[in-house]
Amino acid sequence: MTRLRKIVERRRILFLLIRRDLKVRYGDSALGYVWTILDPLLMGLVYYLVFDVIFHRGKDTAGDPYLLYLLAAMMPWQWASGCISGSTRTLSGEAQLIRSVDVPREMWVLRMVGSNFVTYLFTLPVLFLFAAGFQKSVSWEVVWIPVAMGMQFVALIGIGLALAPIAVMVPDVERVIRVVNRVLTYVCPVVYGAFAVLHSGLPWWAKEAYQFNPFTSILTMYRKGLFPEDDLPFTMVLKGSFSCFFLLALGFWIFRKMEREVLKEI
Repeated sequence: MTRLRKIVERRRILFLLIRRDLKVRYGDSALGYVWTILDPLLMGLVYYLVFDVIFHRGKDTAGDPYLLYLLAAMMPWQWASGCISGSTRTLSGEAQLIRSVDVPREMWVLRMVGSNFVTYLFTLPVLFLFAAGFQKSVSWEVVWIPVAMGMQFVALIGIGLALAPIAVMVPDVERVIRVVNRVLTYVCPVVYGAFAVLHSGLPWWAKEAYQFNPFTSILTMYRKGLFPEDDLPFTMVLKGSFSCFFLLALGFWIFRKMEREVLKEI
C-alpha cells in the first residue's frame, strides 16, 4: 500500500514518462500516427484474405463482416502484444534513468502499459470508420469496452511486473517471449470468435481452461458493441476477471521479490 500511495502521489511523473515514451516512439517518424493504424490493418487484411477469401472459413468461426470482426480484436491485441514483448526491455532499456530517479520502479512498467494504451486509443476512430463503411450499427453493449479496457490494464500490469525483472536476470526470456507472443495470437480469440472454441468438440476441461484465459473474455467484450450476437457468459467474465487480478498479484509479488537483485544487475 505504501508503494501504491507513492505511485498515486507521483502520477504526474508517470504522465510525463508516457508522454516522453510517445515522443521517442513517433518523434523521428514522418508518418507517426499512421504506423499505429497500418500494423493491425495490414495484418487484418492478410487474415481476411487467408481465412475468408481463400478458405471461406471466416463466417464459420467469426462474425460477419469478417474484416471488421478481426479489427475489433486485433487493435486491442496490438496493445497487449506490445506490452508483453516490451516488458522484457522495460528495466534493462532504462537502467541509467531507473538508478538515478527516485520513483517506485513499478512506474516503468506502468509507463510502458500506459503508452501502449494511448497508442490503442488512436486506432479507435479508424475502427468506427470501418464500422460505418460496413453499415454496422453500434449496439448498447459497447458499454463492455471500458470494462474490457480496465481488465486488460490489470492483466498487462501484472504480466509486465512479472516479466520485467525476470528478463533482466534471464536474458533468454526475451527470445522466448517473442515466440510465446506469436502463439498467443492463435490461442486467444483474435482471428476467430471465442464461441468457436466453447461450442467445439473439445473436452470440458479444455473449454474451462480457455475461459480462464483473461483475453478470452476481454476480446469478446471489445467485439460485443459491434457484434452483440457473440456469446459472453457471465461466468466467463468472472473467470477472466479472476485471472486478471491473479496476474496482478503474482506480478507485484515477483517484482518485489526480485527488485534488489535486478538493481544490482542493471
